[in-house]
Amino acid sequence: MERYEILKKIGSGKFGVAKLVRDRWTSELFAVKYIERGQKIDEHVQREIMNHRSLKHPNIVRFKEVLLTPTHLAIVMEYAAGGELFERICSAGRFSEDEARFFFQQLISGVSYCHAMSSVLHSQPKSTVGTPAYIAPEVLSKKEYDGKISDVWSCGVTLYVMLVGAYPFEDPDDPRNFRKTIVRILNVHYSIPNYVRVSMDCRHLLSRIFVANPEKRITIPEIKNHPWFLKNLPIELMEGEEGSLQSSDVNETSQSIEEILYIIQEARKPAEGPKLGGDLIGDNMDLDDIDTDADLEDIETSGDFVCQL
Repeated sequence: MERYEILKKIGSGKFGVAKLVRDRWTSELFAVKYIERGQKIDEHVQREIMNHRSLKHPNIVRFKEVLLTPTHLAIVMEYAAGGELFERICSAGRFSEDEARFFFQQLISGVSYCHAMSSVLHSQPKSTVGTPAYIAPEVLSKKEYDGKISDVWSCGVTLYVMLVGAYPFEDPDDPRNFRKTIVRILNVHYSIPNYVRVSMDCRHLLSRIFVANPEKRITIPEIKNHPWFLKNLPIELMEGEEGSLQSSDVNETSQSIEEILYIIQEARKPAEGPKLGGDLIGDNMDLDDIDTDADLEDIETSGDFVCQL
């Protein structure tokens, strides 16, 4: 299939690599995640794809389709032109409180939607972020926990990082020592530096989020009614208005469930031929042949923030 032209690599992770592509038919930009065919295509991958297909929310990257290449399963999705939030924080150092609130409101809106959809998706909710700095105490304790409540903790870490420009539970003198980070998480040992100006309402919200006992921690619905969260809240995120953000048909997609499941099943078969230099998306498009200068200066790199959850 030659519909998509690969432009450049935009990320990589444990399961694969992500590429920026252009639709040759419409000139639209999309992000494509490639996962190597074979053992990596397991039940977890299938569940994530099917769940992603069902999610329709402006703060969640939209699923488009899955494709099969000789070497990889390709997941085509909306391209979030605004870039990753973490990169923005790195560039700015830290955000003003109003900026942090703007992104936090979108984050909570997206997470709230995922929680509401969790019963429809037939999947146990889990922590939104997997790095040690974001993990809630009850998750570290390896006990049974409610993923919706642990998500609140992870959202709080994101808010803190936006405000301070550092992780709340890292030892300032030894930030890469994960053992110390874990101890500080379990003890809820954090503070806001004196040089960072944060309102009392914001401090109160953080104090309600960073609570070791999940039963006493603030919930997502309670966050959405907190005075700090409600300040300058966009009208489309207000209670009663959020429904208008979502598609009337949550299954609106170019691919049927049956087609997606068939492609995933085929992707479980080992790759044909050599793994290096294999075709991805285009029948004659090699990853090493990507023209990294191909009209990239014409690509819009700023835009609405889309939270990748």
